[in-house]
Amino acid sequence: MTKSKRNKHKRKVDKAAEDLVPNQPTKEVNVLIEEAESAIDTFNYDEADSKLTEVLKINPDDTKALEMLASVYIEQCKWFEVENLLKHCIEIAPSVGYSKFFSMAQLCNGKEALENYLKGVEIIEKELENVENILPSEEKNKPSLQRNLSDAYCSIAEIYMTDCCDEENAEENCANAINYAMKVDPSNPDAYQCFAGFHLIRERLEEAKEAIQKSLSLWLPQHEAMRDGESNEMEIVLPGQDSRTKTSKILIEVEMFEEATTILEGLLAENDENVEFWYLLGLANYMHGEEYKYNAHYYFQKAKEIGTKFGFEDEEMEPQVDDFIEELRKDYPLDEEDEQDSKEAEFDSSSDSQDEMET
Repeated sequence: MTKSKRNKHKRKVDKAAEDLVPNQPTKEVNVLIEEAESAIDTFNYDEADSKLTEVLKINPDDTKALEMLASVYIEQCKWFEVENLLKHCIEIAPSVGYSKFFSMAQLCNGKEALENYLKGVEIIEKELENVENILPSEEKNKPSLQRNLSDAYCSIAEIYMTDCCDEENAEENCANAINYAMKVDPSNPDAYQCFAGFHLIRERLEEAKEAIQKSLSLWLPQHEAMRDGESNEMEIVLPGQDSRTKTSKILIEVEMFEEATTILEGLLAENDENVEFWYLLGLANYMHGEEYKYNAHYYFQKAKEIGTKFGFEDEEMEPQVDDFIEELRKDYPLDEEDEQDSKEAEFDSSSDSQDEMET
């Protein structure tokens, strides 16, 4: 499972408490669940595992505990255990609770993933119908349900763009899923990002640019205004790192290099040890034009340093970085300070490796 899938998977499982089957828990179970939630909030997954295991000894069919434990195992990369827990949840309550189907879909590929998403979609749409029939004061869950449904349609569209691209009517089904995603939640940046990716596959550059601009308009200007102290509005929720990384890739493809750089610099501010962020910044500057080639060299050099120290998740990235550095070294050499930083980083990495070998 890729990192992006794991992150998305986690987002779905975290909603578990909102859509599970009531288990009529005892007071003891309630206390254990609360203690497990506190442990998860502080990233103490071993303690959470222990508390939830106690709950399941009392009631092996406690769906809330099962999904919470699945989320813990996701953090620990215990994918076999995650799958078994989710399967048990589905057996217990096959017609209630959409999140377990979305979570299971993240562990599958192709048609199996589609089936799980579609089952989850069926359940969440029924929940939305129920929301429509209650008092306005009780509609607080509606926006969350709409966003989750929109995200699910985006995931369905992505499957039709990848694993199931050769299926009959794949393009039509993909387009329908994207349209549903935008209709269900017009404020979801990921829906328009997905639309942009769809246009790129069809080699419609201008349509892709329009779609990704719409996606950005839903969060980037507001975020920049908040960051610069120019707005007193409530802080908006940023798209996740995976979503913003995907957005930056699309922006590079549609030659919106300044916007891509803005997003990638924001991502680096959150995590400057992510080799992909440095690589994409290098690529954006390299493609931007001659006057940005020095910047590109610097960013590729940083990607090399970070990748050497922490590893390249994408094995094809390292030789690409090496090729870019070799090309840029002659005409766009780094200054002495940048070169020294590079040598120190490589030395530190070599020393760490040597220490590990001696240990």
